[in-house]
Amino acid sequence: MAQWSLPDRTLFAKVVYYGPALGGKTTNLRMLHRLTDPDGRNKLVSLATADDRTLFFDLLPMALGNVLGYRVAIKLYTVPGQVRYDTTRRVVLAGADAVVFVADSDPARERDNRLSWDDLRRNMRANRLDPAAVPVVIQLNKRDLPSATRREEMERVLGAPPRSTVEAVACDGAGVVATFIAACRAMLQRLVAMAEPATRRSLDEGDLVGQIDAAFAPYLAREASAGPDAVPRPTTAIVARAPDLLESAVDAGATLGAELADEHARATRLSREAEAFRQLSDCLRATGASFDRDAVVDAALSSALAVLGASGAALVERDERGRAAIVRCLGAPLAPLVAHEVSAAMLARMLSRTGPAAVQDLPTEIPGLPRDLRAWRALVTVPVEPRSGAALVAAFPAPDGEATDDDLRFVATLAGHLAVGLEKVAIYEELRAHRDRLEETVRERTRSLARAYDELKSLDAMKDRLLCGVSHEMRTPLTAIVGAATFLKDYDGDRGQREEMAAGILFASAALDGLIGELLRVARLEGGTDLAVTDAPCAEVVAEALRLARAEERASVLLDPGAVSIRGDAARLARALASLLDNAVKFGPVDAPVEVRVVPCVLGGPAAGAGVAIAVLDRGPGLAEEDLERAFAPFEQGGDPLTGKPAGLGLGLYEARAIARRHGGTLTYRPRPDGGSEFRLSLPSADAPSREARRA
Repeated sequence: MAQWSLPDRTLFAKVVYYGPALGGKTTNLRMLHRLTDPDGRNKLVSLATADDRTLFFDLLPMALGNVLGYRVAIKLYTVPGQVRYDTTRRVVLAGADAVVFVADSDPARERDNRLSWDDLRRNMRANRLDPAAVPVVIQLNKRDLPSATRREEMERVLGAPPRSTVEAVACDGAGVVATFIAACRAMLQRLVAMAEPATRRSLDEGDLVGQIDAAFAPYLAREASAGPDAVPRPTTAIVARAPDLLESAVDAGATLGAELADEHARATRLSREAEAFRQLSDCLRATGASFDRDAVVDAALSSALAVLGASGAALVERDERGRAAIVRCLGAPLAPLVAHEVSAAMLARMLSRTGPAAVQDLPTEIPGLPRDLRAWRALVTVPVEPRSGAALVAAFPAPDGEATDDDLRFVATLAGHLAVGLEKVAIYEELRAHRDRLEETVRERTRSLARAYDELKSLDAMKDRLLCGVSHEMRTPLTAIVGAATFLKDYDGDRGQREEMAAGILFASAALDGLIGELLRVARLEGGTDLAVTDAPCAEVVAEALRLARAEERASVLLDPGAVSIRGDAARLARALASLLDNAVKFGPVDAPVEVRVVPCVLGGPAAGAGVAIAVLDRGPGLAEEDLERAFAPFEQGGDPLTGKPAGLGLGLYEARAIARRHGGTLTYRPRPDGGSEFRLSLPSADAPSREARRA
């Protein structure tokens, strides 16, 4: 009876080929096997007697695709035609869902056809199969015989309705599939008729026929191309050599049992290989989805433990001394293998191999095996990264663990996947490092551009201040000169007034000349004009500075005896000190004293050594913290530009610091505790010349 398996949506049905001996039942199944299973995935099993080709039965499992939403699996049987095998025929016929009766068209076989037909009806009733309910399809075989019995006559003898039979030539494949389709169609229609009313109403008979025809369309096309020269695939025959039926059944059962054991072993091996491939697939997905080295290694080691039955697996590398070192380990710790000298040397030899290496019996390989190594019996190593000496190591447990050839092939494949994964990780790390370097380069270039932009803005602001300051400072004396000259041109007054006007012109001209000279000095200073280096006495430098600043009467000088002379350009140093004095005079109260202190000091930085510090102290307003750096920039001036802007271009502090640096010294500012400012010019003494002075 048909079985409906709801969990896997499968319909299992049984079709039995019945008929007289040598009528073509076996040929039908063999040809159907060739047409429906061209790759030979399903085995056709025959149980035959030793002295006759008549079969006990043929078993052909096959699938017809999906019909009615179920996968249809049909088992086909034939029965032996000889009279003495009636019991076998009855047993094989039991539970049939459809019967194909194969009649022989040879006129000499008319009696055999009728006896076999009567035997079929009798055995169906014996198996409680209603001949009126179970579909029986009649095939008229061997229609290619010149003397074949007419179709109408055979239908009359078998009691079949006219034109209800299928004509066939089984040895050529003609009619084989059509007969099978007719049996399957009748069987499925019967099964639908037996279904629940709701199921029957949901099915259309025409749709059912269409689905069956669609399922068999490829087989019909293959049958049409088979031709008369088609040779059925050889049958796997199990020959029963005992003449007695019971002995034959026992003999056949033993043979089937042996083949079943072989198939079970094959299925076990295929199952293990499938599991190995699944683990390899999982490993490949894990290594492909991760850029973490430990995760990639762990995926490979986990696969080794799951498939090989190993107790421990590790990634091992050779250190700088050539000894094995465990990088990563899963399962039982393999540290004892590298801890003992003998096992470590053995492992190093295995790692030096260019291919897989295996030790099947550690106690034999290492006499007097240490106690903490007795948990393992076999060891396998496969190179992963030959250049770094990295290898995959698997240890098999005692007492019966072993590494088969299949295990070695699997570990080698696994090592190949691991090598690809590790190379991918290395490339990723290299790309990430390159990206980080590139990002740092971009950040540095961005900072450089920002600094350059700030410098350009500063230079642009400096240019604006220069133009504004020069324009203002030069227009003042020019205005005085032009006004006095215009007055003198038309003035006829006394000599005293003319002399006063001429003196004004000279004074304004001197002021203008001073401005031009100040600009030229700064330009020469920026251009790197060489210094006229000498041993300049401190007293002379201070005196010249007082003269240039016209501060002889305002300034008091304190000269330490230890500060004798300075190594440098005396004129430049005097000009720098004069700028400091000029600021002290301009920004300090009129009656407040200005002090000049010359003392020995120690210089730091590149010009470390003995030096001289010249400090200018005043009682002016001093510099605010936020204005300190701006005060040393060129063209920067203190005071209110609208009401209290002092004369000059704002180059004094800038020029003084530049001269100090050219000499290897410094110019610093600090506020005085009781009010005022102190500008300290620190310069190398004559005993410790600066680098700039040495180059000069």
